[in-house]
Amino acid sequence: MTELDAINTLLGIIGESPVDRLSDITVNEITDSTLARRTLAEVSRDVQAEGWGWNTDNNVPVVKDSLNRYLLDSRTLAAVFSPNRYPDGQYVQRGNRVYNRVKRTFEFGGDSDQALIIDQVITQLDWDELPHLAQQYIVIRAGRIFSDRYLNSNAIYVYTAQDEEYARTMLIRGEERQMQNNLLWGNDRGMGHGIGFIPAEGMRFRNT
Repeated sequence: MTELDAINTLLGIIGESPVDRLSDITVNEITDSTLARRTLAEVSRDVQAEGWGWNTDNNVPVVKDSLNRYLLDSRTLAAVFSPNRYPDGQYVQRGNRVYNRVKRTFEFGGDSDQALIIDQVITQLDWDELPHLAQQYIVIRAGRIFSDRYLNSNAIYVYTAQDEEYARTMLIRGEERQMQNNLLWGNDRGMGHGIGFIPAEGMRFRNT
């Protein structure tokens, strides 16, 4: 599914004709296609921020810049640091930089140029990089929100809410299938049986 296909799906939900090109959302333009694309981008970011197997990396190194700061990629939605790896520091993400909560600073002094290891990084992917199940869920969820905001039709809301529930179920099934869950030995990320499903959280327990 292309992004244009997704936009036309949203337009079809509110009874509008499809378009043949993507609207430019960087300009202050108020059209149905522009509003649809902005809604799709908003929902895509929210869904991806949950952290899934396809947009989550573990043990990611980051090096200091010339000002002794650790800068994160602009597409980073979340960065989690292991307290076991850095017991003397409380590192968190603030904006696109790493912040030291103990010293209350973005600057990391010292002569060491050693890379900082981020335990888990959740990255915002472009539309074409998303797996089909994720695209499907995002489109249906965005369609429900889009119709509720700009059309306010209870009939359409109920219909797409049911679709959204089914699409999310399929997305979770795809995530679990990728993790190869097994009643006896957990899954390929070392996460034991019975912990329950949290998107990509089991990856924190992968053996390194």
